[in-house]
Amino acid sequence: MVDMVAIRKSLYDQRAAGLVYSGAEVLALFFTFFFALILSSLGIEVPDDPSVYPDWYRYCGYILPQAAFCLTVVLFFVFVDAKPKEVYRGAKVRYFLVAVLLQFGLFSLSRANAEFIGVLERVFGYTMPASGLPSLEGWYIVPVLLVVAVLPAVFEESIFRGLMLGPMKKFSTPVAVLLSGALFALYHQSPAQTVYQFCCGCAFALVAIRAGSVLPTMLAHFLNNAFVIVLTACGISDFTGAGGIAFYCLSGLSLAASLVYLLFVDRTGNEKKSVSVKAFLLTASAGVAVCAILWVANLLDGMGVLG
Repeated sequence: MVDMVAIRKSLYDQRAAGLVYSGAEVLALFFTFFFALILSSLGIEVPDDPSVYPDWYRYCGYILPQAAFCLTVVLFFVFVDAKPKEVYRGAKVRYFLVAVLLQFGLFSLSRANAEFIGVLERVFGYTMPASGLPSLEGWYIVPVLLVVAVLPAVFEESIFRGLMLGPMKKFSTPVAVLLSGALFALYHQSPAQTVYQFCCGCAFALVAIRAGSVLPTMLAHFLNNAFVIVLTACGISDFTGAGGIAFYCLSGLSLAASLVYLLFVDRTGNEKKSVSVKAFLLTASAGVAVCAILWVANLLDGMGVLG
């Protein structure tokens, strides 16, 4: 008799982690095309200018990828012998505090990201797209927080620092952290946010490895998105003057302190044996290709080549 439990257990390895990435990205692309097909069949036209997209369309743009990620998580637990409690296990309180401290510190990198955007503008003639958030007036901020802050915190973290990172730990901590950061930045397909998303992805992966849990990074991810939403609702795009200097100095100190702790004080989760990344990259290649093509397309669109 075929031992299905043994087979399902054997599936949860580096190949499965790569398939999670490819599956999530391909499903997200499929959902997007299917949604466009439905709109076309109903005769619903959407403006070509993203700055005048209707709110319902903006909401769908945020919900569809998260729906694809949710389905990927469900399929994973159906076909792979991994318990949800193994992925969503609890963590010590200190890791939640470190995650919050680290997330506050990451805001200090907004200046570095602004420099990267400046390079794109000067070298490639790139124009950063306008904010794609739905209306934030009054109580409308509540559904935006749910869709743009809560859902990504749950499902993106479930994919990147939950299902994928477990097997990726076998690559050694530095490789797992850097690879997780690169895939996270590529997933967002935003040239303007590449540097910041890469740093966030690396930082979140390091916290998840040390904590042995995805829950602290869910909190950090939510706080990151919620902070941006609240600032946008208040009409604040940057901190200037003495207050801005104080903010970025405190943020930088917070980043340095949290990284010193995670890199040199707490060594929990470090793998002594390194495993080849070939099997992972092979199964993740479909997702990487999809995201890379869309990243380049967004760059060309920002340069006016596709207009």
